[in-house]
Amino acid sequence: MPEVQRINITLPKNLVNKSKVLIDEGIYSNFSELVREGIKDEIELNKNQIQKTKLIRAWFEEEKGKGLDTSNLSKEEILKRLRKTREELWEEKYKHIYG
Repeated sequence: MPEVQRINITLPKNLVNKSKVLIDEGIYSNFSELVREGIKDEIELNKNQIQKTKLIRAWFEEEKGKGLDTSNLSKEEILKRLRKTREELWEEKYKHIYG
């Protein structure tokens, strides 16, 4: 068995209640399995985004090394905007499921 690590998370009550439906219906045997599978799915879905983020970081470092001013935005601000866009796209894509 692979090494495991126990963590604690805090979730909104409505998300917990919706999650219990998946367990009660037998789709997942317990909450830990649901979370593990959800994280695996999220990693798979975000492989392209992870790759793009790595490229953006590498680009910033390269430009910084050249002494060029690439933008008035910091890396953190660009990543913040990317995260916001990702969240908006997720909401739009799945709003019909999670209401």
